[in-house]
Amino acid sequence: MVRQAFDRVDTGDAEVVISTQPPSFSHLHPRHLALFFHHHRVYYDLEDVYVEAGFVEDPDAHRRAGAIIRELDQPRLDAIGWFLAGSQTVADRLAHFGGQTNVSLFHAGVGVGDDAEAVPETPPGTGPVLSISRMEFPKRSELAVAAAHLLPHQPMSLVGTGSRELWVRHLDHVMGTGRVDPAEMTPNEVWCNTGREAQPVPDGFASHVEFAGRVSDDDLELRFRDAPCVLAVAHDEDYGLTAIEAMRHGRPVIVCRDGGGLTELVVHEQTGLVVEPTPRAVADAVQRLVADRDLAAELGRNGRARASEFSWANAVEEFRAGLEKVDR
Repeated sequence: MVRQAFDRVDTGDAEVVISTQPPSFSHLHPRHLALFFHHHRVYYDLEDVYVEAGFVEDPDAHRRAGAIIRELDQPRLDAIGWFLAGSQTVADRLAHFGGQTNVSLFHAGVGVGDDAEAVPETPPGTGPVLSISRMEFPKRSELAVAAAHLLPHQPMSLVGTGSRELWVRHLDHVMGTGRVDPAEMTPNEVWCNTGREAQPVPDGFASHVEFAGRVSDDDLELRFRDAPCVLAVAHDEDYGLTAIEAMRHGRPVIVCRDGGGLTELVVHEQTGLVVEPTPRAVADAVQRLVADRDLAAELGRNGRARASEFSWANAVEEFRAGLEKVDR
């Protein structure tokens, strides 16, 4: 087992152990600081939605396995001296599932704070709406595509790749050819599914949705400059670096009410818009920002100020505070 491998790691001479990705938190050490962004999510906070999406053949067996995993994790989590949670959302999960309250927050930076001036302030763009995300469950690139097809004259650019790209492209095709109405589709038909029913898109299909894939840093800078707004519509996100990066560029961000950490970063009608997780609600938010450039500019300016709070200098201070909790 992976846990046994961590147990075999000799840290007896280490003054402090810092764990990151699960299950590294299972390592036992008297001064253990966990930089914690998530549990094994399909057995914790994503268990219900993972089952609902159809990823498991036997839901009862999956839930029993989850109960066993949580039971095994509990004493190892209890042994951790202090947690640095990546967001309040993550801190709430720790309290909900295991009763951990020895927690403070750690807000990762993205080259903001002292470096914020490196991104010049520009008015909202008039090009494609921008979505930057891995195409994985439950990042919901599908929701962005569905919203795009309710705005046929507004181009959209998707930056990123992932295992669900074929499904996202399939949705783009069936919506673009009028086979389905995105406004009438349920979450299970759009994003809460396995994506295994995807069909290859025929050659020659043209869409106002661009699948940009991986892009260079310089290309991404241009896309931020040209965008009127940025979509970050993931379900129950741990944190939300994309939103901070968008705000750093002065672009209003659209997130969903069930977006987890994203809703901690984006304040409705101050730094962006927080909407219901439906194609129509996302499309209406895009249309509002595209039509009202003054509002988009105001939210963008507020966002730049908000992004400056998430500097690595501040993150270092949060880290030091956590370290002091275990280094006693």
